[in-house]
Amino acid sequence: MLIRSFCDGELRAFEVLVIKYQRRVAAAINASVHNNGVAEELTQETFLRAYRSLPGFRFESGFATWLYAIARNLVTSYHRDGHGKADNRISLDGMEETLGLAATERLQGIVDGPEELLAEQQLAAGIQRSIDGLSTPMKDALMLREEEGLSYAQIAESMELPLNTVRSNIFRARATIADAIRPLLDRTITQRFL
Repeated sequence: MLIRSFCDGELRAFEVLVIKYQRRVAAAINASVHNNGVAEELTQETFLRAYRSLPGFRFESGFATWLYAIARNLVTSYHRDGHGKADNRISLDGMEETLGLAATERLQGIVDGPEELLAEQQLAAGIQRSIDGLSTPMKDALMLREEEGLSYAQIAESMELPLNTVRSNIFRARATIADAIRPLLDRTITQRFL
C-alpha cells in the first residue's frame, strides 16, 4: 500500500517506509561493518537507492527483502573496495535457536566469579571463532535468520539462492557452531561444579 502510494506521487509514504525499516537496516549493516558512522552512511545510501528505484519495484518480492538486498550489495561493495574487512559477526542474543534451549538453560547462572566470567568469555570467543570460520553464504544466511529474523524464503530472495540451499547453509552453520562449542559448554559446566 505504501509503495503504491509513493509510486502515485505520495512522498510521505516513503518517509513512513524509512521510519519503519531504518533501524533494522542500520542494525543489519552495522553487524557487518562494525562502524556506526559507516553503517549510517550505507543505510542512507540504501534508502537513497531505494527511493530512486522504487518506481520500478515489481512486487515480485517483499519490500523488506528487496531493501535488504540493496543493503547487502552496498556492504559487499564496501568490503570489496577495501574499505573494511568483511566481518559478519553475529551477536549472542537470539542464539537459543542455534544452540538449542537445553544449552542456553545450562548457561544460566554460570557467571558468578572470575573463573566463571573467563569461562563465559572463552565460550563467546569459541562461538565467534566458529562463526568466523563459516563460509560467507553460511554466515550471511545465519545472520539474516538470527539477527534479522527473516524467513527462509526471504533470505533466499535476498541472497538470490534456492530455498533449499539457504536451509542447508543455515543447518550446516548451526551444526558447525554446536559442534565447536559443545566441548566448551561441557568444560564450563564441569568447572562450575568442581
